[in-house]
Amino acid sequence: MHNYFMEIAINEAKKGIGAVNPNPLVGAVLVKDNKILAMGHHEFYGGPHAEVNALNKSNDTEGCTLYVTLEPCSHYGKTPPCTNLIIKSKIKKCVIATLDPNPLVSGRGVKQLEEAGIEVIIGVLENEAKNLNKVFFKYIKNKIPYIFIKAGITLDGKIATQAFSSQWITNSLARNKVEKYRNFFSGILVGANTVIQDNPSLRCKISGNRNPYRLILDKDLIV
Repeated sequence: MHNYFMEIAINEAKKGIGAVNPNPLVGAVLVKDNKILAMGHHEFYGGPHAEVNALNKSNDTEGCTLYVTLEPCSHYGKTPPCTNLIIKSKIKKCVIATLDPNPLVSGRGVKQLEEAGIEVIIGVLENEAKNLNKVFFKYIKNKIPYIFIKAGITLDGKIATQAFSSQWITNSLARNKVEKYRNFFSGILVGANTVIQDNPSLRCKISGNRNPYRLILDKDLIV
């Protein structure tokens, strides 16, 4: 059952895509007697974390199992430590997909929960949880951004006609996928010549989602 509930937590975490950067995507599911009592996710940057949103939706938390996709935070940041509320809620068991690589947490959250008598299980759907936050993990571990390269190229290696008359090379499915990436990542980077030739909006056209930061490489300052 652990995999089943953690998969639900991961899907819950995905609801925060495009809204929580640079924070990680996190989902939480509160379970008692194999029944889901509440779910929550990190909804926006600086807002309550997933565990808080899930626990605050239920009046019956004592003896429950909390499934969370990332180790609960144990320090004060924009919000108080999630471990404090978990302990206060008298949770019996906490199932965690993966530890938080942030040095401010990184095992400390687990330690606080265990010292409070809460059983902790780590590593349920760990690879899936890490993949969900590969951008966050990359920056925390290496202090460099995660870069995704997108290019529309014909089979013979062209990106446009000589007269630059081609509007699109990719099909609608590919373009829709690009819009999802624009919502997922914090910024979109293009060269100055792309701006001059195409004048792209570099915005996310999915209704209700946010636009990435628009970055231009322009060594001659011509744009």
